[in-house]
Amino acid sequence: MEETVLRPSLALRKLVNGFQVSQAIYAAATLGIADLLIAGPKSSDALAIESGANPDALYRLLRALAAAGVFHEDDARCFALTELGDALRSDAPETVAG
Repeated sequence: MEETVLRPSLALRKLVNGFQVSQAIYAAATLGIADLLIAGPKSSDALAIESGANPDALYRLLRALAAAGVFHEDDARCFALTELGDALRSDAPETVAG
């Protein structure tokens, strides 16, 4: 298998984005977003109301995490758990929410 080598600037950007993604995951875990999505997809506005978050800020957070594969966004600004995001549920067998 051929290994892809990134240019130094891209490799560094990937590291920086890794920090941003970990902070976004922390915010989503603190807000309990994965638990709010157990029953199925919800709009970012509904999630904002249920979590007490700012709707615009939460939408940006959810989009960032959807880009990282933690959540899935459909065309109606609704978000759902992915297999990866499922581990953020507080009742997941191997939860990483804490």
